[in-house]
Amino acid sequence: MAEKKEKERILEPYGDVDLQMMEDFCQAKGVSGQEKEASRVMKRYLEGYVDTIEYDNLGSIIGCKKGEGEGPKVAFFGHLDEVGFYVIKIEEEGYIRLSKAGGMWGHVLLAQEVMITTREGKEIIGMISAPAPHGMPEEVAKRVKDLDELFVDIGVCDKQEAEALGIRKGDMVTPVAAFRVMSNPNYLMAKAWDDRIGGIIATDIVRHLKGEKLKADVYAVGSVQEEVGLRGAKTAAYAVSPDIGIALDVTLANDVPDSKFGEPLGSGVTLTIMDGSAIANRELVYYMEDLCKELGITYIHDIFLRGGTDSGEIHTTKNGIVNMTISIPARSIHSHRGIIHRKDYADTVKLLTEFARRVDWDLVYKFRASNI
Repeated sequence: MAEKKEKERILEPYGDVDLQMMEDFCQAKGVSGQEKEASRVMKRYLEGYVDTIEYDNLGSIIGCKKGEGEGPKVAFFGHLDEVGFYVIKIEEEGYIRLSKAGGMWGHVLLAQEVMITTREGKEIIGMISAPAPHGMPEEVAKRVKDLDELFVDIGVCDKQEAEALGIRKGDMVTPVAAFRVMSNPNYLMAKAWDDRIGGIIATDIVRHLKGEKLKADVYAVGSVQEEVGLRGAKTAAYAVSPDIGIALDVTLANDVPDSKFGEPLGSGVTLTIMDGSAIANRELVYYMEDLCKELGITYIHDIFLRGGTDSGEIHTTKNGIVNMTISIPARSIHSHRGIIHRKDYADTVKLLTEFARRVDWDLVYKFRASNI
């Protein structure tokens, strides 16, 4: 009987999660440099919950819920771009060659669907062609193909047909994958969790603050071009100039066979102490730990030096910004499909919503003083 109850408990969905919002964010097409469709989804979910919505000149969306008086500014950054490709060449046979935007390995791409979006907005489905194993030399079969060896089959007979569809060099090519609630409904599978989940969290924070009076101005920022060099975070942080800037991103999941890096799904809040681009303000980390304990939220720490986040640009903006990254463990990132856990999402929203309620000048000065 105890075992049966435990299984029932595990299969019960955790927390307050808007699955439709998640699906809308993830299904939007938005490779680095062409995030407009994703930013319009974020705009739609911010409307009615923020006082202003603006954009910087790179395309990052900035929603602000105003506080009372001349309070400090706290900003939550989630980058809206996803890893993907651009058309670099159309072969005479009509196949499409790709140039990558962000890191994606060749061995996760074979036989996967992609969507080519033309300049006129036409959408064309294709498949990254996979060679048949019949008669293939063993040394060839074992070798991972480089991206420049791969091509997209769009089901045409030659270059003229491809061009007649409107495909040109420079068109965006996006991974195609459905949004899925898994057998255990706490596990959610989708494309582009890296890092639409950050944009979703930033949006959900201000949505949870609807009608509340705050001491601080609270910003939800959907930054662009993170996967190609943290570019949107630089311009958006400069535009907002927050007193506290928190990057929301994914980290590797380590609850898979043979994993050496990352954190397990379902742990709660992941407080990142340092990554390859930034070292967190330690007083801010300590404060988040204490707030997790007060709210009854589980948390873990992450040190991940094999990559960076928007924090890399946020914390060095102007004369320096109090900063840290809060992460969501995700399986199979930088591929067509990743998996996250509802608990990690819901606990992070709960923590940061309460944090936004408490931010005032005294708290800002406390964090600043820890480095002075």
